Amino acid sequence: MHTEYKTLARLFHADGSGDAFRNHEAFAKQRLESDSTYRTGIVTSLGELFIGMPRETIDRIAEILTMERKISNQWQRISGVMRWNYIHHFIADELQATNEMEGVRSTRKEVEMAVEAASAGRSVEHAKRQNNVSDTRFGEFAKLYLNLTDNNTVLPRSLEDIRSVYDKIALDGIKESDKPDGKLFRARGVHVEGPRGVEHEGIRGEDRISALLTQMLALVASEDMPLLISALASHFLFEYIHPFYDGNGRTGRYLLALYLSRVLTLPTVLSLSRAINERKSAYYRAFTVTEDKLNCGELTFFINTMLDLILEAQRSLVEDIALKLDRYERAAEISKFLSQKAHLDEHTSYLLHGVMQEELFDTRKSMSLQDIAEHCGVTKQSARKYVGKLEDLGWIERVSGRPLRVHAGKRLVAVMNGEMDMAGLF
Repeated sequence: MHTEYKTLARLFHADGSGDAFRNHEAFAKQRLESDSTYRTGIVTSLGELFIGMPRETIDRIAEILTMERKISNQWQRISGVMRWNYIHHFIADELQATNEMEGVRSTRKEVEMAVEAASAGRSVEHAKRQNNVSDTRFGEFAKLYLNLTDNNTVLPRSLEDIRSVYDKIALDGIKESDKPDGKLFRARGVHVEGPRGVEHEGIRGEDRISALLTQMLALVASEDMPLLISALASHFLFEYIHPFYDGNGRTGRYLLALYLSRVLTLPTVLSLSRAINERKSAYYRAFTVTEDKLNCGELTFFINTMLDLILEAQRSLVEDIALKLDRYERAAEISKFLSQKAHLDEHTSYLLHGVMQEELFDTRKSMSLQDIAEHCGVTKQSARKYVGKLEDLGWIERVSGRPLRVHAGKRLVAVMNGEMDMAGLF
């Protein structure tokens, strides 16, 4: 049985000897200079930032990699349509969760509309007209997260790149008085208020902000440290620097998602903000503990907390995908049986299956004529013909006529939910 890895601050407070300060200094030096320690070379007021690799950290990483294989196997079993619906859900959840953490008001409809517009390559103005609403935001935010599906997305390489990310994610919603007033970042000091007063003061001076962010970019690009570890370390550093007056949380968590997308599956990456939001106190405590001067710049506790949050996201994900796969496989059996029984042609059968997938996995639970045409690989005119066949059978119903949107009919939904036998559809 191994002993618990304690922070340097805990070791200091537990030392009742007259040599507590000397012992503390020796412990800190020993950890910093250990062969298993990853040193960043980044010196702050806390000391040089470094990460120890105790058994707990290694065990967490091993479990994450095991879970990644399980998630990857599940993900491969998911069909293309279901996978994209899932990704859209993940991104909407991610936007909603990170907005909630920052106190940014957003409705579920707003974030879903932003994701839909970004996915279709349409403008937010087009999405507003299609959904008959007067305002929508988060379009650029959604595009950034959607870009995570592209393995060729370029990581930020310069300070200008970081500012560009911030502009797309946060700038539109920032009060004029809180917008950056330096060349790229803030020029004045800033502090974060908590229940017990000031909890954190950002780095002072734009030159120092820029210097530390440059080191952060070098840290993530370095091959001297596993990217999983350097990505988490860079997240601490970004929030510690606090380069903007407002919007640091959303920007920092997107950068974290971008870096993690190089080493973790997309479903895991897109589930992390929700896990963080559900355990906000642990997430914020990780920063507070790490910023204790007695911890001398050691990031191990922060890294371990973030690894725990990744594991929680993964466990929830595995359960959710397993449940959805069960429902998907049942829907596929129902669709196949109905198609054969009703002698449906290939396109109409494919549409039936698509409508059932939308019912199961899409929050809007409906398909537009454009969606149907793209799903079946046909023109809109042909798509109307297939819609008509399923309407005649009563298996789909219209949500609206202009624009045309359809969803699974009530009896079909009852069959999918096991509330009615398939014979009731004929």
